[in-house]
Amino acid sequence: MSESDGIEEAADGAMRTGLMVAARIGEQLARMREEQLRTIAAAEEQRARELQERFDAQRAAARAQLAPVSREDWWDKATPEMIERVHETATAWKAYDPEAAQAAEKISEEVKGRYGIDVNNPGADEASVSEALARAQQARSEAESERTKASAARTDEVVAGAAVAGANRQDRANSSEPAWDTAERRQQLAENLDGKGDREAVNSRLLADKHQGTHPSAAVAQKPSVAKTSKMARQGAKGRTLERGGLER
Repeated sequence: MSESDGIEEAADGAMRTGLMVAARIGEQLARMREEQLRTIAAAEEQRARELQERFDAQRAAARAQLAPVSREDWWDKATPEMIERVHETATAWKAYDPEAAQAAEKISEEVKGRYGIDVNNPGADEASVSEALARAQQARSEAESERTKASAARTDEVVAGAAVAGANRQDRANSSEPAWDTAERRQQLAENLDGKGDREAVNSRLLADKHQGTHPSAAVAQKPSVAKTSKMARQGAKGRTLERGGLER
């Protein structure tokens, strides 16, 4: 046996194993499709509609993957891995979609004509098939786990982005209003009062505002104490009494 014969034999064995694994996985997926249809049939109207839409989307994706199978130029360039993938998809959908069934027939014809392998009975070593199938299922499980993590990460990013955007909007809103005791706010007040009322009244208002330098809400909050108010009242009364006494004399 020449070295080239050994390589060709190994490649032939690998392809037979790959096709068998693809067929096994496709059969598993086909059972999942069947379960999907049963669930749709048993579901309530709204839920059934949602499940049917998902099923139709999956079927459309399968058709897109199988579309190149009908072209000779695709087969001229197809690698064993590419052939295995379309064989898997066609096996999964051929019982539920006529286009997939046609693709399955085309795959069978091309593989038989080009490689001399019957896809329905590739003659692969069962031990090799079992080992390869376990690896393929492990890889599929890991890929699904990564997709789930990626989806969760995208959700976290959206939530975090919304929180940051909200905080930024609040910061902009806060910064748009000048601090109370600043030249900026007083200038803003002057512009608002310009042309409203007589000039003397406006100037008096601005002067009072400059000297007070206290936000109205703070001024309202700082009420004079009872003791201070009483003292001021007594002083006022005492002053009025002295004033009356002077007038009487």
